[in-house]
Amino acid sequence: MFGLLGKNLSHSFSKDIHNAFGNKNYELYNIDNLETFLKSNPLSGFNVTIPYKSEIVKYIDVLDPIVEATNSVNTVVVKDKKLFGYNTDFYGFIETLKYNNINVENKDVIILGNGSVSNTVVLALETLKARKIVRLCRNKKMTIDDYFDNYKEYMNYQIIINTTPVGMYPNNDDKLLFELNSFKSLEVAVDLIYNPLRTKFLIEAEKNNIKAINGLYMLVMQAKKAHELFFNSDIPLNVSNKVYKKLLKKMYNIVFVGLPLSGKSKYSKLLESLLNKKLYDSDIEVENVINMSIFDYFQIYSEAEFRMFESEIVRLVYKKHNHIISTGGGTVKVWENIERLKQNGIIIYLNKDPLKIAEKKIRGRPLIKKNEDILLLAEERIPLYKKACDILIDINYDTVYHINEIKEKIDAYLNR
Repeated sequence: MFGLLGKNLSHSFSKDIHNAFGNKNYELYNIDNLETFLKSNPLSGFNVTIPYKSEIVKYIDVLDPIVEATNSVNTVVVKDKKLFGYNTDFYGFIETLKYNNINVENKDVIILGNGSVSNTVVLALETLKARKIVRLCRNKKMTIDDYFDNYKEYMNYQIIINTTPVGMYPNNDDKLLFELNSFKSLEVAVDLIYNPLRTKFLIEAEKNNIKAINGLYMLVMQAKKAHELFFNSDIPLNVSNKVYKKLLKKMYNIVFVGLPLSGKSKYSKLLESLLNKKLYDSDIEVENVINMSIFDYFQIYSEAEFRMFESEIVRLVYKKHNHIISTGGGTVKVWENIERLKQNGIIIYLNKDPLKIAEKKIRGRPLIKKNEDILLLAEERIPLYKKACDILIDINYDTVYHINEIKEKIDAYLNR
């Protein structure tokens, strides 16, 4: 038997990854006392995550050199009743940089946090010949540490790597440690968090045209190395990359935005089974909450009150994975909705010509009293759709064409 030791593991992807590598005897172990578990340890090998990566070091019989340098263990192999400790995060982090074509040699790097994982990142950066490394933190431990409040002294650095849990599920909406818009030399932002797929930190980076990378590839690659240690075998790189891409496609939500009657509900329903994702239509969910049609609601209450309900529906879904989400046409009017949906979602704007929509018979749309009203909505909302989207689809052809186009553009987006 094998497994993962940690706390609050209900949303861990480790079991899925190890199963994909062929280890069907891998389970999650939520434990409150590490020493008690180790005394009756039933496992032949296991991974270790927060909060035990440093605590477990004192129980290890044989330490890998990287563990000795970082004081962090995330993989343990049991041989002849002895515990052999390894740090496969080191390998996973370096492979993440390689996969994303990030060269740290002669670069200046800020690390956020100075916990056990940050020690691994420091060692990797030193191995790869980074020029300067500073860790920003709340409590200084080493000479390379400085306080978060002093971040302005490092605005000429080229790379920032987050090793803190700030913004990690379920605390997705944690406040940013600081804004990135003043870092004019910044090229890359890496967040070791993988749930959500885009933390607020990474969304902030993208907003400033900075390359943004999450921790999912690192998770897969450290698991690859752990599997190899468990079974004394090798997994080809192309196999682990396939596992990563499959997991990435599964984790992402597909979020459709666009004008009323642009096809959001239609394409969501058609892609539900094709992509093997769960459908979530926000208008239907709103009507379930308010217990009446949206049209009838607008006869009694204001648009502002409706947007409050709509935002609540977004809050119910944005932390989930593997959904297709059809949004209401005005969801973009509350920009916080978009920033939340971006955390686990690829935003797809269905750009249908409002003049063509105006030619249709439009019924039951509370903000469209006459067909020409769609043109007024378009003038207000199209700039917001374009600002929000990761992918833009011009709706000019038949449904089959656009289904294939959407699938192809999702694949291209994920393989950037």
